[in-house]
Amino acid sequence: MPVNSPLSKGLVVSLDRGYPLVRTNQGEERAQHSIALVKNEGIRAAVGDIVELYEEPGQDMLRITAIQDRSSILARRELVESIHDGAGKIKEQILAANFDFVVVVQSLGKRRLDVDYLERQLVMANESGVETIILLTKADQARHLQEDITAAKAAAPGSKVLSVSMKATETEETCPCLMPTELFFPNRLGVLVGRSGVGKSTLVNLLAGEDKQAVGKVREKDSAGRHTTVARRLVDLPGGGAVIDTPGMRAIGVLGAGLGLYKTFPEIVSAAAKCHYRDCTHTHEPGCAVTAAVEAGTLDARRLNSYRTLASEVFD
Repeated sequence: MPVNSPLSKGLVVSLDRGYPLVRTNQGEERAQHSIALVKNEGIRAAVGDIVELYEEPGQDMLRITAIQDRSSILARRELVESIHDGAGKIKEQILAANFDFVVVVQSLGKRRLDVDYLERQLVMANESGVETIILLTKADQARHLQEDITAAKAAAPGSKVLSVSMKATETEETCPCLMPTELFFPNRLGVLVGRSGVGKSTLVNLLAGEDKQAVGKVREKDSAGRHTTVARRLVDLPGGGAVIDTPGMRAIGVLGAGLGLYKTFPEIVSAAAKCHYRDCTHTHEPGCAVTAAVEAGTLDARRLNSYRTLASEVFD
């Protein structure tokens, strides 16, 4: 249904390979980006964006003419080299906008928690500048539950870490079923990120109280899942909150995410303040307070190695 005036505003609630789905006070309908917005400004709308719309005479689809300033963004970035001259440029994919917190989801099972990938997720999430929560799903299947929780807390200092089983279990004190009020509150928008098969869609359905997202099977041997969620989508929840579900991500680029890196590794940043050289790489320089802390046993060597790997990408 067309809007009543040539100019209007809407909320982008879904984005897939087609046109953005926009919610106005008249309902939800597809819209396309104006040529000027894409070519002149080089931007496209993301789920959570507030956009300005124009109803062009003779056209049956609304046009997105502007995107309002964003309070937060979740983005992955990578360096793309040109096949012609080898020069690189940053390719940025904005996954969500204007959210209040990020929920980083990892599933538990037979294997130990993938802490290195968790830290990579945290760099991306922390770059947004909002609260980050760690959610460990399938706790009823975890063989090393307490060790995994401890590892997650060490990887995410200052962040809330929750473990949850989304099935009823006999050990509910250890693996409680998640209630909506533990994560989502009225007038707050959260965004879920994680690999395929970790239970994001199941969580959305539990929080919404009905099946909003398709749920796929997970391979037994490695707990990997298929991409059942193919579109980024905003789902309203009882009580006034909402959540943005995102497709599983196999690769996360963190180019330029300096803030996210520092927030994820605060103990290394603190130690680095005492290094002899301001541009210390914490690898071989004399007077490096970070490597000295590792040798003294006050800093985790694995954390430093993870920091080095991510820093080489962040500051590429």
